[in-house]
Amino acid sequence: MATVIKLKRSETALAVPSAGALAAGELALNVTDGKFYTKTSAGVVKEVGGAGSVTLQDVTTNGAISSNDITLDGANLVFEGFLANAFETTLTAAEPTKDNTITLPNQSGTVAMDGDALAYAIVFGG
Repeated sequence: MATVIKLKRSETALAVPSAGALAAGELALNVTDGKFYTKTSAGVVKEVGGAGSVTLQDVTTNGAISSNDITLDGANLVFEGFLANAFETTLTAAEPTKDNTITLPNQSGTVAMDGDALAYAIVFGG
């Protein structure tokens, strides 16, 4: 008969085991998130394994830099600002009918667009 091995586990989304709940090298599983965790000999709980649930926040927090393009399929860039409120700034693109490139100048300043977004001016501050 087969032996069943069950890891320490949770089915609570985003739950991470505490250092006190694990021995060094012991594995724990969050079934809902599909993530494994272990504790290092220094007492730090770390996620183990692949990058199936990596968020952009994880990447930027860890200081990762990419030389690859970022492609957004129909998505927008939304800037929340410092206050999480009902007001955001959304950067979006109309459905392209050809390849387009917008190049920002090597200058500091503010990009200002007129109401119909057909003309723009770059106002350089000192």
